[in-house]
Amino acid sequence: MTVITLLALALAPIVFIFTYVYLKDKYDKEPLRYLIITFILGICTAAPVLYVGEQLRIFTQTSAESSTIIELMIYAFFVVATTEEGMKYLVLRFYNYPHKEFDEPYDGIMYGVAVSLGFAAIENVLYVFLSDGAGYQTGLLRMFTAVPAHAVFGVMMGYYVGHAKFIVEGDPMIEQLKGLGMAILFHGLYDFFLFLPSSGVLEPESAWGSLALLAFVTLFVGIRLARKAMREHSAISPHKETHDAATLLEEEEPPSNSET
Repeated sequence: MTVITLLALALAPIVFIFTYVYLKDKYDKEPLRYLIITFILGICTAAPVLYVGEQLRIFTQTSAESSTIIELMIYAFFVVATTEEGMKYLVLRFYNYPHKEFDEPYDGIMYGVAVSLGFAAIENVLYVFLSDGAGYQTGLLRMFTAVPAHAVFGVMMGYYVGHAKFIVEGDPMIEQLKGLGMAILFHGLYDFFLFLPSSGVLEPESAWGSLALLAFVTLFVGIRLARKAMREHSAISPHKETHDAATLLEEEEPPSNSET
């Protein structure tokens, strides 16, 4: 396949999911300028993620091929999930959260998805072009697994960050940390089950090898929760009444003289 075709394959799911979440923002869409900046910042997190992740891998002496459950869990949850989601959270918390355009709960989801898909984009390109299994098969597989997974983690984090900014009672920081914790939990579970077949924990012939399928169960549950989160924040948008009133006025507006 040509370079252009592979690049399109790597980026197509990014564009599709971004567009889907953007269109679900019914009442006050975010300026594309800020979404693009957030997306680019998500791409930029790849460098510190690689560096910090490698240092943590060396420190913990773990990897995706670890031979014990504990080591594999440390690698999946601490080395990979915490590093990746932690970097995304920093962008969401310190760039998006204080911004004046962050003016409704759904914006947390929108910006969370933007930063997550930025990271997913550069990761996907690297896997499709440079990994051991580089090629269109890797691109097709990740189109339905890793890319949606990153988007789901972004929705979960953004849901709580959006709730934190407009919360009436309670501590906003607790809500933000809930979002980070949920993203790490689902990311860690997804990776843990995904790493099982290539780790030394399970024998290749073991019936327990089917536990790897739980990665897809985790993803499925995450997608269900993400869609529910999007519906909830969309329903409580402070711009909903203004949008509905404007739509009603447009529908009731009498035809002009040229139309009679």
